[in-house]
Amino acid sequence: MVRKRVVLASGGLSVAICRYAPGERHALHTDARSRVSFLLRGSYREEGKPGSIRMGPGHVLLKSRRAKHEDVFGDCGADIAAVEFVRDDPFDAAHTPDLWRQRADAFALRHAMAFLDAAISGDTNGVTTASIDLVANSNESSQRDKAPTWLAHLHAELEETPLASVDVAARAKEAGAHPAHASRLFRRCFASSVTEHAQAHGVRRAMAALAGGATLSDAALAAGFYDQSHMTRVFKRVTGSTPGRHRALLAAC
Repeated sequence: MVRKRVVLASGGLSVAICRYAPGERHALHTDARSRVSFLLRGSYREEGKPGSIRMGPGHVLLKSRRAKHEDVFGDCGADIAAVEFVRDDPFDAAHTPDLWRQRADAFALRHAMAFLDAAISGDTNGVTTASIDLVANSNESSQRDKAPTWLAHLHAELEETPLASVDVAARAKEAGAHPAHASRLFRRCFASSVTEHAQAHGVRRAMAALAGGATLSDAALAAGFYDQSHMTRVFKRVTGSTPGRHRALLAAC
């Protein structure tokens, strides 16, 4: 059964830290309220009409109360920071067919960190602004060019592999594209540059390592950064905060 600790309840929203047991399952249902979820530890999978979404530390999920889904939690369970919209549901004004959407880009990571930090600090306005910005941005960026198969593969590869280990120019040439064209196409299809995408997922991997109890130096190596100082620079550039601050927020949750 879920254990839920409300961190902040004010201004038409509620922020809670929800803990789910290893292997816990929820049958097909809809949530009582629309929400933005930020996975802090563990893993889970959501199944629904749009498909399957696998969530790990650093992933952000925007989900309308109208989305029917099933939940299957991983072997270690999951800890989730969730903003629930008690009133003034931003999905009602979204004018979008997307009832749920997973994100792990720099914008999402920065705003998820912002709402978590604001919630722990008791800043209702900060939580409201960051979470609504997330939903609004997701709607604005939903209309994109369809990526060719080779570019989609590159996009997925960079989610798990450091940029230093991926020859992006060679991937483009193998597909018959000039590297500059590939770079422009990547942004049109995914709303971020190759570098931004790679750095955001490096931060996500660092978050996963920190959630598992790694030291800052070990997290940097596990995530594919050159060293701890490199991780700190990129982490701050992407999220607006530092790995040390993120580790402190995890401890506070």
